[in-house]
Amino acid sequence: MDPLNIKYKILVVDDNSPDGTWKKVQEIMENNNHVELIIREKKEGIGAAIKHGIKHVLENTDAEYIATMDADLSHRPEDLAEMIRHSREADLVQASRYIEGGKIIGWGPHRKLISWGANTLVRLLYRTGLREHTTNYRIYRRWLAEKIVEYTRSKSYEWVIEALLVSIACGAKIVEVPTTFINRVKGKSKLGITDILGWFKYIVTFRGRFKEIRSICRESASKS
Repeated sequence: MDPLNIKYKILVVDDNSPDGTWKKVQEIMENNNHVELIIREKKEGIGAAIKHGIKHVLENTDAEYIATMDADLSHRPEDLAEMIRHSREADLVQASRYIEGGKIIGWGPHRKLISWGANTLVRLLYRTGLREHTTNYRIYRRWLAEKIVEYTRSKSYEWVIEALLVSIACGAKIVEVPTTFINRVKGKSKLGITDILGWFKYIVTFRGRFKEIRSICRESASKS
């Protein structure tokens, strides 16, 4: 048990990364039974990796909450405690750079403009009422994680948005908690212009799928 009075496991999903991440995790595992590692044979995209991890947790544990985050320290571990505290009042806790108390360190104007545009587009197209949509630093309640595994289809960066929109379509209560995003100090972002254009296209064309999922979830709720 830890100071937050929770039981936990840390699952690292590594798409056979050439930087040796899996080796470091294996070293940690030798002295820490809270850590588990999944090595996937090939890179399929960040969305596919996160979904694989969530599915593994659902199938192998009775965890009531599932947190997702990047492992490059751009998602500060120290912000997780506050997110956990808010998880009792929500189905999805979204770490947010764009509400009061949130901020970004290390981004230039170009990167900030892309992020602002992406978040504004999603907020206006889907009337989410949220300020943050594009970071996967989140905590999902178990029932919602099950819906996300069932309904999400994408594998790359757009999965982060898709999972949030599935949550909204299924009527999840979402709470935003401020976070400080720190640009990675080692390595480079894998997000290229092709990824960005593909992301925007996916978000615009997802509206039909969004309505379909919302209809299914409402019908299911009415029968329960």
